[in-house]
Amino acid sequence: MSPSRSSSPPRVMMWGKAMPVIVIAVVFDLMRIFFQQFWFFGPAVAAVGCTAGVNSIVETTIAETAGKAVAIGCGAVAGAAGFYGVGVFETFGVIMAMAVGLAGFLTLGIWIAASDSRLFKVNKSGWLWLTGGLGVAEIPFIGTFPAFSVVLWILYRRQIKIEKAGLKRWQQEQAQLASQDRENQIAELMQMSAATAAPQDIY
Repeated sequence: MSPSRSSSPPRVMMWGKAMPVIVIAVVFDLMRIFFQQFWFFGPAVAAVGCTAGVNSIVETTIAETAGKAVAIGCGAVAGAAGFYGVGVFETFGVIMAMAVGLAGFLTLGIWIAASDSRLFKVNKSGWLWLTGGLGVAEIPFIGTFPAFSVVLWILYRRQIKIEKAGLKRWQQEQAQLASQDRENQIAELMQMSAATAAPQDIY
């Protein structure tokens, strides 16, 4: 089969273009991990917030004795709240993690569909992969796995590989066409040269 003539090369996804989407996926994954482990991070954030707030009110710093006493007190209160309220922290964290997972799925899906719909053309099962990532993200505690980041990294790697191979084929086809054009031009020149030389041979 002869190569087809095309004036413009096929588009190729590069890692530089894919990285913004992957970075957003990492952000959503980190937020989900934070809320999945909220039974730990919640009291820790409360202790830090309490320390900063009280120290700003009494106008002291953590470097001073009074500031250290405030930090110890806030840490003790937050630890006790975390211990006795672990069920509340876990429930809140799971609900928030599920909400963040759904928001991440919608954000990433819409962004990819608007900016790089070829991702789902090259990867025929791309939507299934992304939906599977959402399924993993919505499972309590197992949802700490960075599903969105891993799935998009796999899909983009496959797209880049396939589109680079397509570009290479296009370049080879264009080189073959250019070679055929040169051969045709040489053949035409030889025919013209032979045609002009024929009358001279008669004389």
